[in-house]
Amino acid sequence: PRLLMTFQRAAGRQGRQFADQCNEALAGLGFRLLGKRNLSRIGVELDQVGVTPTGAELWFEFKGSFRGKRPGLRRTDTTKKAIANGALVRTMTNREPFIVLTSHLPERGAALAMLDVAMAAGYVTAAISIYETGWESKLKRFF
Repeated sequence: PRLLMTFQRAAGRQGRQFADQCNEALAGLGFRLLGKRNLSRIGVELDQVGVTPTGAELWFEFKGSFRGKRPGLRRTDTTKKAIANGALVRTMTNREPFIVLTSHLPERGAALAMLDVAMAAGYVTAAISIYETGWESKLKRFF
Protein backbone atom coordinates (compact mmCIF):
# COMPACT_ATOMS: atom_id res chain seq x y z
CA PRO A 1 0.00 0.00 0.00
CA ARG A 2 2.79 2.46 0.85
CA LEU A 3 4.48 1.90 -2.52
CA LEU A 4 1.17 2.43 -4.32
CA MET A 5 0.59 5.72 -2.48
CA THR A 6 4.09 6.88 -3.43
CA PHE A 7 3.51 5.91 -7.08
CA GLN A 8 0.13 7.67 -7.17
CA ARG A 9 1.53 10.79 -5.54
CA ALA A 10 4.40 10.91 -8.06
CA ALA A 11 2.01 10.31 -10.96
CA GLY A 12 -0.22 13.14 -9.80
CA ARG A 13 2.75 15.49 -9.52
CA GLN A 14 3.96 14.53 -13.01
CA GLY A 15 0.46 15.08 -14.41
CA ARG A 16 0.30 18.57 -12.92
CA GLN A 17 3.76 19.40 -14.26
CA PHE A 18 2.79 18.19 -17.72
CA ALA A 19 -0.44 20.21 -17.61
CA ASP A 20 1.61 23.30 -16.75
CA GLN A 21 3.86 22.62 -19.75
CA CYS A 22 0.84 22.20 -22.03
CA ASN A 23 -0.70 25.44 -20.83
CA GLU A 24 2.59 27.31 -21.34
CA ALA A 25 2.94 25.81 -24.83
CA LEU A 26 -0.61 26.81 -25.78
CA ALA A 27 -0.14 30.33 -24.43
CA GLY A 28 3.09 30.55 -26.43
CA LEU A 29 1.11 29.84 -29.61
CA GLY A 30 -1.24 32.70 -28.81
CA PHE A 31 -4.11 30.76 -27.25
CA ARG A 32 -6.32 32.53 -24.75
CA LEU A 33 -6.74 29.96 -21.99
CA LEU A 34 -10.17 29.74 -20.35
CA GLY A 35 -9.24 26.97 -17.89
CA LYS A 36 -10.83 23.65 -17.08
CA ARG A 37 -14.45 23.02 -17.97
CA ASN A 38 -16.70 20.48 -16.32
CA LEU A 39 -19.14 18.92 -18.78
CA SER A 40 -21.20 17.45 -15.95
CA ARG A 41 -24.01 16.24 -18.21
CA ILE A 42 -21.64 13.69 -19.76
CA GLY A 43 -19.23 13.25 -16.84
CA VAL A 44 -16.14 14.72 -18.50
CA GLU A 45 -13.82 17.44 -17.25
CA LEU A 46 -11.75 19.12 -19.95
CA ASP A 47 -8.20 19.94 -18.90
CA GLN A 48 -8.23 23.19 -20.84
CA VAL A 49 -10.45 25.22 -23.12
CA GLY A 50 -8.37 27.33 -25.46
CA VAL A 51 -9.32 30.02 -27.93
CA THR A 52 -7.04 30.32 -30.96
CA PRO A 53 -5.79 33.69 -32.19
CA THR A 54 -8.49 33.46 -34.91
CA GLY A 55 -11.25 32.93 -32.34
CA ALA A 56 -11.86 29.18 -32.66
CA GLU A 57 -12.45 27.29 -29.42
CA LEU A 58 -10.63 23.99 -28.92
CA TRP A 59 -11.08 21.47 -26.11
CA PHE A 60 -8.00 19.80 -24.68
CA GLU A 61 -7.16 16.74 -22.65
CA PHE A 62 -3.61 16.40 -21.34
CA LYS A 63 -1.98 12.96 -21.01
CA GLY A 64 1.68 13.07 -20.11
CA SER A 65 4.39 11.84 -17.83
CA PHE A 66 8.16 11.73 -17.71
CA ARG A 67 8.93 8.41 -16.08
CA GLY A 68 8.01 4.82 -16.57
CA LYS A 69 8.31 2.37 -19.41
CA ARG A 70 5.10 3.52 -21.11
CA PRO A 71 4.57 7.27 -20.60
CA GLY A 72 1.73 9.34 -22.02
CA LEU A 73 -0.52 7.60 -24.54
CA ARG A 74 1.78 4.58 -24.69
CA ARG A 75 -0.19 3.18 -21.74
CA THR A 76 -3.33 1.45 -22.98
CA ASP A 77 -5.35 2.45 -19.91
CA THR A 78 -4.42 6.11 -20.42
CA THR A 79 -5.31 5.89 -24.11
CA LYS A 80 -8.65 4.25 -23.29
CA LYS A 81 -9.54 7.07 -20.88
CA ALA A 82 -8.77 9.74 -23.48
CA ILE A 83 -10.82 7.87 -26.10
CA ALA A 84 -13.74 7.37 -23.70
CA ASN A 85 -13.79 11.09 -22.92
CA GLY A 86 -13.64 11.88 -26.63
CA ALA A 87 -16.51 9.50 -27.36
CA LEU A 88 -18.61 11.13 -24.64
CA VAL A 89 -17.80 14.61 -25.99
CA ARG A 90 -18.82 13.39 -29.46
CA THR A 91 -22.37 12.76 -28.18
CA MET A 92 -22.82 16.48 -27.55
CA THR A 93 -24.68 18.59 -30.11
CA ASN A 94 -22.57 21.68 -29.48
CA ARG A 95 -19.00 20.52 -29.26
CA GLU A 96 -15.59 21.76 -30.28
CA PRO A 97 -12.59 19.82 -31.60
CA PHE A 98 -11.30 17.43 -28.90
CA ILE A 99 -7.51 17.38 -28.93
CA VAL A 100 -5.28 15.22 -26.77
CA LEU A 101 -1.89 16.73 -25.97
CA THR A 102 0.54 14.09 -24.77
CA SER A 103 4.13 13.59 -23.82
CA HIS A 104 4.42 10.38 -25.86
CA LEU A 105 2.32 8.96 -28.69
CA PRO A 106 1.94 5.19 -29.00
CA GLU A 107 4.31 3.67 -31.54
CA ARG A 108 2.81 0.19 -31.83
CA GLY A 109 0.45 -2.30 -30.27
CA ALA A 110 -3.01 -1.95 -28.81
CA ALA A 111 -2.69 1.71 -27.77
CA LEU A 112 -1.80 2.74 -31.33
CA ALA A 113 -4.60 0.62 -32.81
CA MET A 114 -7.17 2.08 -30.40
CA LEU A 115 -6.05 5.64 -31.07
CA ASP A 116 -6.12 5.17 -34.85
CA VAL A 117 -9.68 3.79 -34.72
CA ALA A 118 -10.83 6.56 -32.34
CA MET A 119 -9.43 9.26 -34.61
CA ALA A 120 -10.98 7.67 -37.71
CA ALA A 121 -14.34 7.52 -35.88
CA GLY A 122 -14.03 11.19 -34.89
CA TYR A 123 -13.88 10.59 -31.13
CA VAL A 124 -10.48 12.27 -30.96
CA THR A 125 -9.84 15.11 -33.38
CA ALA A 126 -6.06 14.96 -32.99
CA ALA A 127 -3.43 13.49 -30.69
CA ILE A 128 -0.25 15.54 -30.59
CA SER A 129 2.98 15.04 -28.65
CA ILE A 130 4.26 18.43 -27.51
CA TYR A 131 7.77 16.95 -27.34
CA GLU A 132 7.92 16.08 -31.04
CA THR A 133 9.40 18.40 -33.64
CA GLY A 134 6.67 20.15 -35.62
CA TRP A 135 3.91 19.70 -33.04
CA GLU A 136 3.01 23.38 -33.36
CA SER A 137 2.15 23.08 -37.06
CA LYS A 138 -0.13 20.09 -36.32
CA LEU A 139 -2.06 22.23 -33.86
CA LYS A 140 -2.04 25.38 -36.01
CA ARG A 141 -4.10 23.64 -38.70
CA PHE A 142 -7.08 24.34 -36.40
CA PHE A 143 -6.48 28.14 -36.49
